[in-house]
Amino acid sequence: MKKKYETRYFVTSVTSVPVVRVYGKMEMYRQATEDGWGVVYRDETNTLTCDEDCCADLYTKDGGYFGIRAYEEINKKGMPKRAACAAIITGDSCGYCVWAEDFSQIHFFVAYDENGLVDSYRVEYGDSPIYDGEVEVTFEDLFERPEDDWRETYRAALPGTVEADKLAEESGETWMDDKQREQFRRVCYRIDQIKSAQDFHCTMQLLGYDFDKKIINLARKFKKCHTAAQYEPWQESQEIEVDTTAATAEGAQQDTTGKAEAIVLVEERRERQTQNQDHNDGSQYKGRSDSAHSGARPPLERGMA
Repeated sequence: MKKKYETRYFVTSVTSVPVVRVYGKMEMYRQATEDGWGVVYRDETNTLTCDEDCCADLYTKDGGYFGIRAYEEINKKGMPKRAACAAIITGDSCGYCVWAEDFSQIHFFVAYDENGLVDSYRVEYGDSPIYDGEVEVTFEDLFERPEDDWRETYRAALPGTVEADKLAEESGETWMDDKQREQFRRVCYRIDQIKSAQDFHCTMQLLGYDFDKKIINLARKFKKCHTAAQYEPWQESQEIEVDTTAATAEGAQQDTTGKAEAIVLVEERRERQTQNQDHNDGSQYKGRSDSAHSGARPPLERGMA
């Protein structure tokens, strides 16, 4: 069964612009020319009008062209029939939709900025010149969003195909084709998001569902992503261990100091006791002498008086 849509993205520094490849000619023609299907609508005067920020380009098999633009009158009589169309391109503020009998005649031109992201882009049909600074890419070269991963679609900093080539060159795996390089880039991106051991296990499991095992192993080797243990908060544990060791050493030092102080206190106490003992002994004799001289005279002396 032929698929109806296939979506790729121009990835700029501020947004991701979808390019939808439509496989049904009837659906694409309706979207470009019929009221309420996408590009055009009938206003209050029943006049066929191009919706704001929308446009459509219809290319005919005999080399003709019919354009639909906002704020321009649409010549309904001059509009080519569906059977006469060889290619149809529509655009709005969100992106592009493209259909062609010969899709190789659809050309994508981009200019990259210094970070490898798309700076400008355009979609053309047939013979088209390449302007200075532009590069022609294929539809397959555009960024492919992983299935059901909306975060990769709307991120501003999504890397483009240039970064995929750069990663392949840095890793030395230049044998990879365009599709494999893009897979390699996406796996590397997922690995870069790992912040914990739990993230490691979840990421590895999900990668195994979506990507080739060989590509995953190459990306893990390149990113030095080996085991979950390397994502443990080892540095914090190390700091805690250092703090604990320091505290233990400080406690031991305090304990030693405390023992030394206790010994000094005991010696000082003994010394004071000795001094007090000597003082008490001297005071005792002194008191006795004073009593002998200051008390009543002996009876013999009284008798002699």
